[in-house]
Amino acid sequence: MLVAAAMGAHAAPVAADGMPTRAPDPYVYTAPGDGPVIYDWTGLYVGGALGASTSRMEWSALGITNLDRVHGTGFAGGGFLGAQKQWSWLVLGAEVQYLWAGQSGSANSPTFANTTFTASVHDLVLVTGKFGWNWETILAYFKGGWASGDVTYRTSLTSPGTVVTAAGGRENGWTAGVGLEYALWPHVIIGVEYDYVAPLSASAQTQVISTIGPTGTSVSSHADIQSVTARLSFKFGGGS
Repeated sequence: MLVAAAMGAHAAPVAADGMPTRAPDPYVYTAPGDGPVIYDWTGLYVGGALGASTSRMEWSALGITNLDRVHGTGFAGGGFLGAQKQWSWLVLGAEVQYLWAGQSGSANSPTFANTTFTASVHDLVLVTGKFGWNWETILAYFKGGWASGDVTYRTSLTSPGTVVTAAGGRENGWTAGVGLEYALWPHVIIGVEYDYVAPLSASAQTQVISTIGPTGTSVSSHADIQSVTARLSFKFGGGS
């Protein structure tokens, strides 16, 4: 009788369905922190961009003629450096970007025979603030700020193509854009970005006479550029 009682005290517990159950093993290792992994976008970052751009340049050559619009398309690429800080879903930051955009377009003068007007924009510098929303490893953002670019205008003889007057200088404007990024690894980020730059206006650039150009010629301009680039960046700090 006593033996049976002792054996019953050490018998395995029985589940409701009649099958025996095993008590938990107190020596089994349990890994700490089983919660979800949250990505931190805070840190300094540096990277490069590659894509395409298009431009529209409106200008008037005082003393020669008025030219409504010249369009250009081409390659866009460069580098950027920035810093950002994350608070919950909010990401704020600042960025400096150089974008080489070799935009150039030409049109024949509707007033003067054998005369061609050419406008070009290149070497863009963008200094922007950044406002973003993050969903762990995904970041959508808006950016805006100051822009600067080299704007050049030329008047030439259509045949043989001799430049008769030229004007150029660095002009200022503003920029705005949107982007979407994905943290591929803790410190490697890929993304795509759209930027709009305007107006890069020159109130009056005096054209320099090259050969037989008219004296006293100046140009007033308005140029805007749109670009779409793929981005690859390396972030210092933050991570998972």
